[in-house]
Amino acid sequence: MFTPGQGAAGQVHDFNPGILPNGLFWTMEIPRNSFQRMQHDTRARLRVRDLPMPDTFFFSNNVSIAAQIDVDVEWKATSAPVRRGEGLDAEDPFFTKFIGEFADASCAGHGGGAETGFQFKTGDLTADGFFAELGYQRNGVFLE
Repeated sequence: MFTPGQGAAGQVHDFNPGILPNGLFWTMEIPRNSFQRMQHDTRARLRVRDLPMPDTFFFSNNVSIAAQIDVDVEWKATSAPVRRGEGLDAEDPFFTKFIGEFADASCAGHGGGAETGFQFKTGDLTADGFFAELGYQRNGVFLE
């Protein structure tokens, strides 16, 4: 979250699970049944309530306080899926060493969060005019 008109210098909250020792960031395990695929993988929904999430106030800050978030987002495929990636045959391991199928999608939802003395809720959010995609991929050890 940012103070309007101040850009990155105006960041006042950063709800994220942090950076793991191996460098993986903005990734965490979610409760079972929080993510669902439906209708032959043409729809998906992520719904979490009161998910513990530290607020570090700004990116890469080592100080945080306990917070929690709510997220409810749904994707709907708007095109047929397209196969992407080269799997284990890829010469460049960083950009094409995966296999997946991805479809253009619409996306809509809302969210919110809370910590001691502060809370927020979004209005309706959409990917209209931006980008959304629905699909699956395998990478790393899952390619073997």
